Amino acid sequence: MARVHPFQTNFTAGELTPKLAGQIDFKKYNNGVEIMENMTVFPQGGASRRYGTRYVAPVKDSSKVTRLIPFEFNVEQSYVLEFGDQYIRFYKDDGQIVSGGSPYEISTNITEDKLFEIQFTQSADIMYIVHESLPPQKLSRLGHTSWTLTEVEFQNGPYLDANESSVTFTSSASGVGTGRTLTASASTFECAPNETGFHTEDIGRSVKLRDGWGVITGYTSPTIVTWEIKQDLGSSSASTDWALGAWSEHTGYPKTVSFFEQRLVFGGSTLYPQTIWASESGFYEHFHTGAGDPADAFIYTIAANKVNTIRWLAPARDLIVGTAGGEFKVGKPAGEPLQPDNVQITQQTTYGGYTTQPIQIGNAVLFLQRQRKKIREFSYRFEDDAYLAPDMTLLAEHITGNGIVDVDYAQEPESIYWAVREDGTLLGMTYQREEDVIAWHRHIIGGSFKQTFNAATDVTPKTTDPLFNGFITISGHGFVTGDKVLYSANGGTKIGGLQDNTYYYVIAKDANNIEFAETYQQAKDRTVIQISAGVGTQSIQSQAKVKSICTISEELENQTWIIVERKVNGSIVKYVEYLDKNVNMDSCLSTTVNASSTTITGLDHLEGESVQILIGDAVYPNQIVTSGEISVSLSPNTGYKSLEVGLGFVSQLKTMRVEAGASAGTAQGRKKRYNEVMVRLHKTVGININGDQLPFRTSSTPMGQNIKEFTGDKRVINLGWDRDGQIIIKQEQPLPMTILGITGTLVTSD
Repeated sequence: MARVHPFQTNFTAGELTPKLAGQIDFKKYNNGVEIMENMTVFPQGGASRRYGTRYVAPVKDSSKVTRLIPFEFNVEQSYVLEFGDQYIRFYKDDGQIVSGGSPYEISTNITEDKLFEIQFTQSADIMYIVHESLPPQKLSRLGHTSWTLTEVEFQNGPYLDANESSVTFTSSASGVGTGRTLTASASTFECAPNETGFHTEDIGRSVKLRDGWGVITGYTSPTIVTWEIKQDLGSSSASTDWALGAWSEHTGYPKTVSFFEQRLVFGGSTLYPQTIWASESGFYEHFHTGAGDPADAFIYTIAANKVNTIRWLAPARDLIVGTAGGEFKVGKPAGEPLQPDNVQITQQTTYGGYTTQPIQIGNAVLFLQRQRKKIREFSYRFEDDAYLAPDMTLLAEHITGNGIVDVDYAQEPESIYWAVREDGTLLGMTYQREEDVIAWHRHIIGGSFKQTFNAATDVTPKTTDPLFNGFITISGHGFVTGDKVLYSANGGTKIGGLQDNTYYYVIAKDANNIEFAETYQQAKDRTVIQISAGVGTQSIQSQAKVKSICTISEELENQTWIIVERKVNGSIVKYVEYLDKNVNMDSCLSTTVNASSTTITGLDHLEGESVQILIGDAVYPNQIVTSGEISVSLSPNTGYKSLEVGLGFVSQLKTMRVEAGASAGTAQGRKKRYNEVMVRLHKTVGININGDQLPFRTSSTPMGQNIKEFTGDKRVINLGWDRDGQIIIKQEQPLPMTILGITGTLVTSD
């Protein structure tokens, strides 16, 4: 038998796809793990239990879509904005801004179906917001409880191409003023592709006439409208020198927006999906063109073999334009600023992007590919003299599941690109390109939709779904067939063959039969591995779901906020929370206690939940929150101690199958055993290694005193024979854990 001492020195490849299980010679294999759950990888290579979340407030309406967007005036004045169905609420300094005892909010015209389609960009205390069905708007901050959202009043444009027909426009007056009448000599003029004459949807549209311009304010007929003149026309006589505004309810509004080289740039409207409009240099709301000045606004339409709808803009070395069919750069001659006469738009890659706004990290732009399952890094490579877009999920293609819905980036303290998966799982990618650190990790936020059911009585058949033919109705909450859920026996009759604490897809065949599949593909192909007749009461648990994420800058580091959806006391609720480095639970409430204050109140957001309790560094037995309260028993001489109450989560790291120790070729498939395993820790209290809970309090530690965080090596022996040689490290308590390396004595049988 061969005896070796393998040492995994870092985890900089993160959680690897199961497709790499056989690539033992791949250079990243020994830097990756099979499972990285509720742990983050830091750029130096170690892995740490993720931050817990701090509860802040419920969203206004949990039954509707809600999104978080950052607003950063400076590092001392950063806000989180809760965008909901026609409202915005505001958060700052770890709390919700209130006015007159109620959450401060303003109304909007942005309905819930548009929330994840709007895009935005910010300059100082003004944020520009766009959506193709709404006029561009700007959100202005005047004070903590003084915000306004107004339509942008663009000056002199942008316009479509100048009129080339014989149709004339005549104004009832030429001077600045309201209530003027604008008359066309015929209704044959083109107001939009394949459409002629004025329309009611043209109200709000700009019109250029001779040397002046104005805005349509009323509709009379296809040839007559009322308008407000904003700039003197010079004459009120008929003229063919006119142009219609590019944006209106009729033609659509821009979908994307960004700043670039002192210009405000818009891209892609409904009827002009490949067009870019750039403002005058230094004047973000002015769009005058054609004066021959380098600072003039300009309009450019991408020429391509097929329609490439613009989906995002990103400022980098060049202005990057992401479309549905590829990625373009808006270039210019070296050393020159971008101006109307030197614009050069060329295609760089052909992957195509989704509508989610990209994230700029250093010199790279990370964007979500069109199918929402890959993150690509768009960056310039000097050695190739071109932009490339490698796949950041190549080594963890499984991690994005059925798709990503929201993203953001926290530069400090650990440089993590965050993503929200469609099923509500929070994903993180530690990204340090200079050090070749690209490490994905998954995060299951505490809380659940756990309920019991009896297959014989609580399953309702459903036959309209072409893929699945049933769903489980549990106390009024329906789990659509095919949901990934966690199985546990929960005291009832255990379903034969199912493993506790394992996720399965659930397929209800009829009122008495339920099938389970381990993977989506198995469920889709009906390659079902476990079958249960309806016997006894079972427990199905679906994880809490993250719905949106954003990151704001603090003075020393970034702070990541989320909206998390749970089922609390029988109702679906959505809470605004943020990741807090000082807590190791989710939806956490912190306070101080002594012997005279043993009832903890204010836990209404955790009603009916089993919560973890940490007093000082002592973990107390879980309790069920009743009427928003729990009680703890303390010694009369306790003194004041910190208390944390929240939802527990398990941090878990599982190594890849070890490849070491065989004297006659590969160690894969050979029986092997760790005689001992040593884990190098940093500031850790309490871990579990392959089922063994390691002690951190010794007989020399005085009772009643905190356990000091441990830095050094912890050891377990004789893990038992198997053919994989994998090490599983867990932290199930609300205590810190950081792993720097794993080694041991491995014996492999030949």
